[in-house]
Amino acid sequence: MSDRALTIYCGLLLAIAAFSIDITLPFFAQIREAMDATAGTTHAIVTLNIVALGFGQLFFGTFSDRFGRRRTIRVGLSLYLAGTALALVAQSMPVLLVARVLQGLGASAAPVTARAIIRDRFQGRQLAQQMALASGIFSLGPILAPLIGVALVEVGGHWRLIFVAMAVVAAGLLIALRRVPETLAVPQMDAASPRRLWANTKRLFGNAQSRYFLLLSGWVMTLIVTIIANMPRVMEQTWGITGAWFAVLFAIHGVGIIIGQILNHRLIHRIGPVASAAWAATLMTLTFATLGALHLGGLLTGEGLAVGMFVFAIGYLIVYSNAASMTLEPQGEIAGFTAAFFGFFGQVVAPTLATVGILFAGGAPGRFVAVLFVISGVALAALLIWPRLAASRHTSESALGAAR
Repeated sequence: MSDRALTIYCGLLLAIAAFSIDITLPFFAQIREAMDATAGTTHAIVTLNIVALGFGQLFFGTFSDRFGRRRTIRVGLSLYLAGTALALVAQSMPVLLVARVLQGLGASAAPVTARAIIRDRFQGRQLAQQMALASGIFSLGPILAPLIGVALVEVGGHWRLIFVAMAVVAAGLLIALRRVPETLAVPQMDAASPRRLWANTKRLFGNAQSRYFLLLSGWVMTLIVTIIANMPRVMEQTWGITGAWFAVLFAIHGVGIIIGQILNHRLIHRIGPVASAAWAATLMTLTFATLGALHLGGLLTGEGLAVGMFVFAIGYLIVYSNAASMTLEPQGEIAGFTAAFFGFFGQVVAPTLATVGILFAGGAPGRFVAVLFVISGVALAALLIWPRLAASRHTSESALGAAR
């Protein structure tokens, strides 16, 4: 398998979790009625899936460092298919929720192994470029999933069809796995031992670059969690936009992600991953400043907000993808563990911070945009500060070495 084909496969692995979440959104009402459930319980088919996705990564990261990337993908996708099969026959909401937890646990193997494989295969700027390409492929999930869901709703499709679609995607990835090479050079036989886990954690947080960009990734991910959780409420309460039109407007941001990763691939080659991320953070901050000005002038519409989110998406995954590359780059020997901790950290920190922002914003578009502006602005400041911190640290280490 060529390097380009391998990166595309990793991008599809990254997409499966988002696909599994976004395709369910148009069917909430049908599932709630079929299962005689409350709105809160129905929303748990997403929230429990996300929680399982986060915690599962901690297990599969260590598993992949011990048993290899291919076996990890095989076990994860098999567990995902088991959860999908259970969802197809579920006759009650508790059983459906168990199925979604199994799906989340299985899907958690995908982002861990995808990032670890790319780190195994590439280094330096090439690592960042291939991560950017994989992130561009990832955007197919947020684009296609809500549109497929809406299309199924519009033709009167049964809600169980979304799980058929999930099964097809997972089965396809399992079949393609037969051509994927094993990229783990040296398995860590003691990867699951408490001593090794503690040593890996110290190594990860002991590296200034990995620590800095790990923290930045959690902060930046707050943006997308806030948008996914609160944008439907803002659109409905302010402009009455729901259903198919909302799904179309929401899917537009996926196109922005693709454009952003095409730009990112070129920018990394010219100016490097950090400068590329700083450019993207500037774009995000200016976008939310513009949306805020339009709101203050009484000119902001739902469609205008969607266009703003499209521009935001051009920058967002550049920052997040490059933060992943910068976190992983120094950790080649523990790529699986690092990729797992990276994913887990973001899915724990981001929802916590986003909850605060959502409580402040409510359904008000002005406050919603203000929260996003602050988060983007802080991320931009962090990216502008990093080169100076890195240079200062390098100077201090050089002086210490000379003194010795």
